[in-house]
Amino acid sequence: MTTTRKFSSIARPAALVLGGLLAGSLFSDALRPAAALAQDKGDGMTNALEQRKVMIEKLTSISDRMTRIETALTAGIKVKVTEMPPVTMKEAAK
Repeated sequence: MTTTRKFSSIARPAALVLGGLLAGSLFSDALRPAAALAQDKGDGMTNALEQRKVMIEKLTSISDRMTRIETALTAGIKVKVTEMPPVTMKEAAK
């Protein structure tokens, strides 16, 4: 009986330590600083300069498109009415 108690007194702390090590290895990635996990997302934009260039190109494209829309609206829109509901006129008040 003494050997069982001796083994139990050694096995329990060893199991707890082993369990703690396994749990620590599972959560070690979550405990790292965010800067250590910073990686390229694979979308081709590696730095702020490149991101700004893309943003400027898109803004220029939007500006050009807006100019074309404003030009078309200034020239006027021609509308041809194919169906018209019947017009009812109220009598003029006397």
